[in-house]
Amino acid sequence: MNRKLTFGEPFIETRILEDEKHYHTSGRCIVVNLGREAVTLEESFALQPLETVIASDGTVLDVPGKALLIANSGLLDLNDLKTLDVMRGVWKSNFELTHSDKQRGVPYYKSPRIDLNDVHMNFCLVSEPDYPSGIHRTHSGNINELHVQIAGDGAVELMRSDSHDSCYASFPMTAGDVHCPIWNELGAYPWHRYRSISRCVFLAVEIDR
Repeated sequence: MNRKLTFGEPFIETRILEDEKHYHTSGRCIVVNLGREAVTLEESFALQPLETVIASDGTVLDVPGKALLIANSGLLDLNDLKTLDVMRGVWKSNFELTHSDKQRGVPYYKSPRIDLNDVHMNFCLVSEPDYPSGIHRTHSGNINELHVQIAGDGAVELMRSDSHDSCYASFPMTAGDVHCPIWNELGAYPWHRYRSISRCVFLAVEIDR
């Protein structure tokens, strides 16, 4: 089964594949394996759970679980101020979503959130370079949290504490990348944050354990 999703529109095209055999991709797309089994490309390469790959036009996928296809993100020009203004006008800022004074002026803008049973996702535009998110180590629910880089460059950083000068490790990401899991075998997280390197868009993913 495959179907089009609309939570990234009008800027990013997405499609979810579930239990899909011999699906032919169209154009260049980022493939995110959201399932618990490997996605097979061209009957030979195994894309493991929670990994990503950029697939070319006509790549054949076999998806025993769930996979997200993200298309046309390479067309986003985040250095075009008109594009930024349109995106900031459509997606809501952290302040609009939370009405918290701490979020006033924070240049994070989120698409609508989509819930697909055990998978929950939204896109996030960071309209300024070198801008960190809030530091946190707990989440609502028992989840695996991932960040998939869609456009521009960013990083997920590990912190010793909730202080912004306590970073001790960084996972840099460019378009199509996902960081490795940062939770331990008990599901506990270190203090961590996302940080834009350039203006960028990333996909925030939460998967119920």
